[in-house]
Amino acid sequence: MINYIIIVFVAFAGFMLSSYLFHKKREKKEHFVCPLRGHCAEVIQSDFSRFMGVPVENLGMLYYACIAIGYGMFLAFPSVFSWLAVLLLVASALAFFFSIYLTFIQLVSIRKLCTWCLLSAMFCTVIFFSALHSSLDMVEPLLVQYRSFIIAAHVLFMGMGLGAATLTDVLFFKFLKDLHVSEKEADVLSTVSEFIWFALGFILLTGLALTIPEAGTYLQTPKFLAKLLVVGVIIVNGGFLTLYIAPKLVKISFGQEHDHRPGEMVRARKLAFILGPISIVSWYSAFLLGMIPANVPYTFFQILGVYISLIIAGIALGWVTECKISARECKE
Repeated sequence: MINYIIIVFVAFAGFMLSSYLFHKKREKKEHFVCPLRGHCAEVIQSDFSRFMGVPVENLGMLYYACIAIGYGMFLAFPSVFSWLAVLLLVASALAFFFSIYLTFIQLVSIRKLCTWCLLSAMFCTVIFFSALHSSLDMVEPLLVQYRSFIIAAHVLFMGMGLGAATLTDVLFFKFLKDLHVSEKEADVLSTVSEFIWFALGFILLTGLALTIPEAGTYLQTPKFLAKLLVVGVIIVNGGFLTLYIAPKLVKISFGQEHDHRPGEMVRARKLAFILGPISIVSWYSAFLLGMIPANVPYTFFQILGVYISLIIAGIALGWVTECKISARECKE
């Protein structure tokens, strides 16, 4: 019970923090206090301060309010609102993954840290692990009971992510053929990329839900370990491609202020044609690994060998394509 009380207090603190950021974001003339020599103003006013069109601080206020009220009701009337534990655990898991995504943006894309944002990420982490520790015994039987539904949801979001990732790579390479990324093209890529991260969040959530009841068995399955590795590659590679390379190409194309270096357009484009194939190969590999039987007669290193071979083939194809574009650029 003490964990639930901690969650309520942390959620209330998170709501106050999100409200503070909401106020400061609109009062641009006021001095923004950012402890530990952070760059809070630059971060909360950046292009990444919205997710799917909604300001991040608004999502924070909504999340923290739901967590504080939900667990408050559960503490007051545990027998009546016991069903809330499952929903609140799902919400806290999604918020935890989202906080990792936002922190990754600060480190890779903006390359500036907001102290208040990091504090909010810490709040999300405390809430998630406290909720997981307190609700696991209550939630685990439900995960077993609704396993078929969770599998269907996992496959659905995997298919959605795969389709969006394929579309992103196709459009990305198409847009780069004219050696320029227009504002409209940049908006399209940004929207589809956010949808990919949305789908990936639910893939991780449903994957976690499937793993928890049978963690011991899964961790000894070569197919599961290989899929876990591939999903990790998707996250890291996708993060650099969509949060570092794509914004850099946009800034260069628009002539926006940035740390300019000679030949940066060529280098960024070369990286895009390397990371793009890694992304698409990894997404299809994860999808296929999810479809094959768990007792597939292959070791982890055999599956890894096939995956690496496909990665190398994809990179080679991307490199050939980039060389053709570079040759055309030299002729022009």
